[in-house]
Amino acid sequence: MKNYLGLAVLALALSFGACQSNAKKTEKVEETAKVEEAACKTECSQCPSKCSDTKVAESTTETAGIYYFHGDRKCKTCKVVGSEAKKLAEKLNVKFFDVNIDQEENKSLAKEFEATGSSLMIKHAKSGKIEDLTTFAFRNAINNPQAYLEKLESTIKTEI
Repeated sequence: MKNYLGLAVLALALSFGACQSNAKKTEKVEETAKVEEAACKTECSQCPSKCSDTKVAESTTETAGIYYFHGDRKCKTCKVVGSEAKKLAEKLNVKFFDVNIDQEENKSLAKEFEATGSSLMIKHAKSGKIEDLTTFAFRNAINNPQAYLEKLESTIKTEI
């Protein structure tokens, strides 16, 4: 009888310890996401990688599509937000604009969208309305990519 009671106490202690361990891991993942988001909001000044593969965007108020704004340097989260948005744009046959706000020729477009750092915006074709998905995108692109893509797709499809 003492053996069963001892095993029960041991099992309870192990399961409690495992729960505490998972809670700490979850807190660490959330903290990492906050740090990455903060880095992206400050034009990725804390990122070790240099940005590449950028194009000059058209500066026009008439062009609908997905606008991905970033600086010369992109962190891991920035790269995922941009690459997944581009893939979805191609899938849905929607225009995708990769806009480096550090390039002089893109300053007016960044000003039009009020983008001062890494941002993800959707400009709707029918209404011309601009939706800012930046916060949602940077919170979910790595930690919950399915939610990120579903939200992005549903936002785009609202006016197709």
